[in-house]
Amino acid sequence: MPSFRWTVFGLASLYICLTASTPSPLMSREETTQYVQSKLERNDKVLRLNEKPLGDEGARTIAQLPSLINVTTLVIYKGMVGDEGVRALAASPYLRNLGALHLENNDITDAGVKYLAASKNLSHLRTLNLYRNAVTDSGAMALADSPNLPNLEFLNLNYNQVGDEGAVRLIDSRKREKLGTLELSYNSLGEKGKNAWERFKLLQKFKGMNREGTLGQLEKSFIGDQGVYALLELPHISEVRELSLSENNLTDEAIIALAQSPKLSRLVALSLAGNQITDRGAIALAQSRTLKNLKALDLNFNYIENAGAKALAHSPTLANLESLKLGQNRIGSEGTKALVESKTLTKLAHPIFGFY
Repeated sequence: MPSFRWTVFGLASLYICLTASTPSPLMSREETTQYVQSKLERNDKVLRLNEKPLGDEGARTIAQLPSLINVTTLVIYKGMVGDEGVRALAASPYLRNLGALHLENNDITDAGVKYLAASKNLSHLRTLNLYRNAVTDSGAMALADSPNLPNLEFLNLNYNQVGDEGAVRLIDSRKREKLGTLELSYNSLGEKGKNAWERFKLLQKFKGMNREGTLGQLEKSFIGDQGVYALLELPHISEVRELSLSENNLTDEAIIALAQSPKLSRLVALSLAGNQITDRGAIALAQSRTLKNLKALDLNFNYIENAGAKALAHSPTLANLESLKLGQNRIGSEGTKALVESKTLTKLAHPIFGFY
């Protein structure tokens, strides 16, 4: 009896292995047409084809169906579609209303992506999902440079082979100004590509905050120096009057960039507490030519010493300050004396330089 059970178990295992390793036969033209037509009868706007063995011939069959004219979302997931299938879809006159194209887990290379980029039928496309294909820098650059995708807002290139050159071209492309989401996880990005992608994501975050009216509220956002550089790229930052960047792991380099930016001339309140600011950052703030309207400056919990304190005490730029917080720094008696005896910081409501 035990040997019989093992024999049955072995045969079952062998069957599973054989069936798992044998690819499914591709759907015939008639099968594809009938299946698609039945789906469209239920919903002529959204066509989802999940794990159907279409192949390139199946994609060509789909592309030739006039009944696709109303489709706004097309999903082909694990459809065994390659470049020639994509070529047919991109050339189809019946997909002119397509707003979302999902081609996840297929066999698409740069050649297929270039067909999409060159298509004049996809001008309404807002979403393009190429998750887990074989796209490299060449394909990414084609998408970046294409004049035929003016409305593209979402691009998923996760699990491809895109490197720094393709990522940077996409991120810096003036033709992709509407692109709000770019997915590049599990690609071949080096430091340059990763930094560019991080900057892109920060910019999109800041744009969203600007729409919500919260752009100045960035305390504890962990944006780092790169976040400050991205923030200063936004034209909207010139409209902000109160900016909180407390506890963001900022170094003197970011503070120097803030101090020198002409976009911050309208600031009346700047909070930089809990960062890594030393005398260099404090001196840059003191020497700024654009922070003349500041009334409140919070530098609590940093690493400022006497030199920085003395620069702040003698700064004509900061003459309008009504609040200056310097608690928990490294200021000694020399710096404290300069602050107390300052002839420029005469408007301070609380000349105690503590946590208040």
